[in-house]
Amino acid sequence: MGWLAFGIFVFLHLSGSAEALRKRSGSKAGKLAETTQTTTWYNDDQNEVGKNYDTLVAALPSLAGKCVAITGTTSGIGYWSAVATARKGASCLIMLNRPSERAVNAESQVKSYAAEGVQIFAVDCDLMDLASVRRAAASVEEIASRFGGLDVLVNNAGVMNTPDERSVDGFDTMMQTNLYGHWVLLKDLMPLLKRTAASREVRVVMQSSLVRSELALLGGGGPPDKKYYLKSDPGSLGGDFWGKRERYHQSKMAHLFMAVAMHKKLAAAGIANLKSIAVAPGFARTHLDMPPLTDFAKRLLKDGISQSASDGACPLLLGAFDPTVQSGDFYEPDGVTKGPAKKLLSEGVVVKPVSTLSWALGIRDEKLIADENLENFWAWAEEGLGERFEI
Repeated sequence: MGWLAFGIFVFLHLSGSAEALRKRSGSKAGKLAETTQTTTWYNDDQNEVGKNYDTLVAALPSLAGKCVAITGTTSGIGYWSAVATARKGASCLIMLNRPSERAVNAESQVKSYAAEGVQIFAVDCDLMDLASVRRAAASVEEIASRFGGLDVLVNNAGVMNTPDERSVDGFDTMMQTNLYGHWVLLKDLMPLLKRTAASREVRVVMQSSLVRSELALLGGGGPPDKKYYLKSDPGSLGGDFWGKRERYHQSKMAHLFMAVAMHKKLAAAGIANLKSIAVAPGFARTHLDMPPLTDFAKRLLKDGISQSASDGACPLLLGAFDPTVQSGDFYEPDGVTKGPAKKLLSEGVVVKPVSTLSWALGIRDEKLIADENLENFWAWAEEGLGERFEI
């Protein structure tokens, strides 16, 4: 069934893309928009401006008066999200990254796009070290308080395909970077977010992935499993071949669980002005270290199967800034791997009908966000970290 679904996936994407691919042959991929000059310090994918990015950014409302914090802005989706935030005039943009030359370069580049009055702050935040995350949360609170609070927290940073190793805190490196670092950041910033929500709308955005799918060919495909949330010995979670895919799959399911569980807990607590939103970028051409077959397909088929990092940022930008978004919404490309952003969940409920391609690729969001999974997720995370997270 997995190979049949993959065949359907490739056929549906390529059947509408043959002409586009013919036009692209012999020419440079990705035309640079005049309004969006871009970076050159990291890789060629950073130099592509996609089909939808500039149009979407132009349509977003002004962000004047808002304070926005984004993790993982050195390249890819986080970088393009930071660029859009600066272009739309946010009063405060906080870029959270591990200390590196790339972080310094990214800050400089994003500043070059900033509208008048935008203040940009770089905060050191190593998601692989929870002590670093807690220090970063304190810095974000201090900065955001100068602007009356934090309006948007975008939990974007992530890693993929890392070995079966452990963080300094004892967790799988993918689960800690992708989930636990963001869990701790959000938990420590929750008092600030609630104070801000007392006077204006606040959003938390979680970055999931199509690899939440049950289809083993796309990722590990397994059901939610408590062992991935607990401290463990190196090499005990599947090793460095198939285990990499399953660990990434578990971490990206966790982001969707986090967003929907937060939505429900906020509603139960009567906090109407604080919205929890999930997004996924499709198959975006970013710097992530992908499995060899996946990377080969990306390079061979390009726009036939994937989209630029800037277009991959569009679901995130909608979730963070579009005025119509509600808590519990979830956005992903309408072609699953590429295309304009489409709403998959509306206030925590699956929007039907579900697309044929999504179903063929093993995505079962209604099953995934069942109450049992959400409750287990929250309990496993609290047990793993050894601390409660009360909303």
